[in-house]
Formats: sequence, structure tokens, C-alpha cells
Amino acid sequence: MLKTRILTALVIAPIALAGLFALPAAEFRWFILLILAVCGWEWGNFCRFSPTSRWIYGILIATVFYLSSSYTNLWLVIAAISWGLALLLILRYPSQSDVWRLPATQSVIGFMILVPAGTSLLALKYSQLGNQWILLLLVLIWSADIGAYFVGRRFGQRKLLPAVSPGKSMMGLLGGLITAMLLGAMAIGVMIDDELREAPLFWLSMFLMVALISVLGDLTVSMLKRNRGIKDSSGLLPGHGGFLDRLDSLFSAAPFFCGLLMLSGRLV
Repeated sequence: MLKTRILTALVIAPIALAGLFALPAAEFRWFILLILAVCGWEWGNFCRFSPTSRWIYGILIATVFYLSSSYTNLWLVIAAISWGLALLLILRYPSQSDVWRLPATQSVIGFMILVPAGTSLLALKYSQLGNQWILLLLVLIWSADIGAYFVGRRFGQRKLLPAVSPGKSMMGLLGGLITAMLLGAMAIGVMIDDELREAPLFWLSMFLMVALISVLGDLTVSMLKRNRGIKDSSGLLPGHGGFLDRLDSLFSAAPFFCGLLMLSGRLV
């Protein structure tokens, strides 16, 4: 399994990094569109769609993104609503699962989660510091995940939400948040030094909140997989599961990160 994971990462990582940082903004739109189509196909499995319907759903997700990606503010509001609802569902799982497990309900949730994430990433890419913002976002997500993993393995006796994700712990969450704040400060200190020096409280607070909401994306997909009775969203990435398994934290964190930058006047 480890060998498979490494080989898959060696193939996928250069493609992903090239798509994120090497493509101009116009071509980046098509890169995100393709990813959303695949993620929509995987999401269709949560909805219990037929194989053909899953592809149709993925194409619809990509089409809506293409037609409405310029309405960033609208999709950010929708993202705030959808992730707020996701938090409530997670905290009450499984007692409230009958409310949202219907295919039609889950398909709507998919639009409310996937399209805002793609729109936010595109808005970041089109800004003056597009690649720096995307890199900072990835640093926060990756560091939160890595910190949670290692701290959780060593000190994770008390579980976070065992009904949703038995592997996550309270200490793991704390370790991930602290790691994200530290590495986030280091990253922005290197990329945009003046920002950290002039507004340290803003940035540390943002790092904390972005790392926290990235966990919400992970927990949401875990809840959907548990409700569906599957381990991975698909088998497209051998050893890693599916695209949703790898991008769940990004889908929740990207709209929040983009929204905070816009509200602070830094996304220009």
C-alpha cells in the first residue's frame, strides 16, 4: 500500500503543482473545471446515482462553475451557508442523517460545496498575488493535516467525533492548528514579509480559522462516506482513494480564505 501511495503521488503531484502554479488564469479555469467534473462524478456515488447519472452530475457541476464563476460574492455567501449547515449535520450525526441522505438533497449539497470552492480558487488565481495566495492556502491545509496526524498518533487518546471519523482526536486537532499557525507565519514571512509585520494579529487569526475550517471539509466527506458505507470516494488515485479524499479540506478552506482576503481588501 505504501509503495502504491508513493508511486501515485510521484505521478499526480507534478501535474497538480503545474496546474496550480504554471497555468495562466484563463487556462487555470479549465483545470479547475476538469477537477470539479471528476469530483462531481465521485459525489454522485454519495447520492447513489447510476454510473451514467454520476457522469451527468459531474458535467452539470462543471457547467455551473463555468457559467457562474464570475459571481464570486454570491458563491462565497452560499459557501458560508453550506458549511454552517455541514457543521450542524456533523455535530448531530447520525441522528439527523435521514434529513439529508436523500439523493436529491445530497446532490444540492454537492453544488453548494464544489462550485464555491472552484470559484474561490479562480478568484485567488486572478488576483495580483495569485500564486502566493494559493501556495499559502496549501501550506495551511497541509500543515494542519500533518500536525494533526503526528500529534494525534502520539497524544490522541480523546476522540474528536468518533461517530464521524474515529481516527481524529482532540489533541490531533490542537496540534494541527498550532502547526498551521507556525508554518503559515513562516510562509507569509518569506512570501509577503510586510504583511506579517504590519498585521500579525490578523494573519495569525486567519491561519487559525482557515486551519479549523479545513478540518470541517475532511469531516464532512468522512460523514458522507460513512453514511454511504464506503471507505474511499473512488479508486481513481491508487493508495489515496479519490479526488474528494485528497481535496476535501481545500474545498472548505478555499472559500473562507478567499472571503477573508476580500473583506480585508487584500485580494486585488
